Amino acid sequence: MGELGIALIAAGAALAGSALTGWFTIAAGRRQAAAARYAGDQQARAVIDTVNRTLDEQRAARVEEARRQVYTQFLMAFNEALHLLKPRNPPSARRNGLEKVNTLHSLVDLEGPENVRVAASAMREALLDLAELLDDYGGENTLAYGWEVERCDASRRHFLATTHAVLHGGA
Repeated sequence: MGELGIALIAAGAALAGSALTGWFTIAAGRRQAAAARYAGDQQARAVIDTVNRTLDEQRAARVEEARRQVYTQFLMAFNEALHLLKPRNPPSARRNGLEKVNTLHSLVDLEGPENVRVAASAMREALLDLAELLDDYGGENTLAYGWEVERCDASRRHFLATTHAVLHGGA
C-alpha cells in the first residue's frame, strides 16, 4: 500500500468520524430542543394555572361580597318590617315594609345557596303570618301576637346562623 492508500484510508476515517460526530451533535441538539420545548410548555401551563386560580379566587370574592350585601339588605328590610308590624302603625306602612321584604327576598333567591333561600323564606313567611294576624285580629296583647313575634325572631336567628356559615364557612 502506498502513500495514496494510507491517505485515502485516513481521509475516509476522518470523514466517517466527522459524519458520526455530526450525527451525534444533531441528535443531542434535537433532545435539547425537545427538553426546552417541554420545559417551556410546563412553565406556560403553570402560569395559566396560576392565572386561573387567581381569577377563580377573585370571582369567589365577588360572589361572597354580592351575597353579603343582599343578605344584609334583606335582614335590614326584615327588621324594619317587623318594627312596622305593630297595631299602632297604619296598614299601609305595614304593607310597605312587607313589599320591601318581598323584593329583597327575590334577590336572596337569586344569590342562594339553597339553605339561605330556605331560611329567608321562613323569615318572610313568619312576617306574612304576623301581618295576617294583625289584619285579622288586630291586637298586640293577644298571646298569638307574642308567639308570632317570637317565631320571627327565631327565623332571624336561623337566617343569621345560616348566612354566617355560608359566608365564613365556604358553603
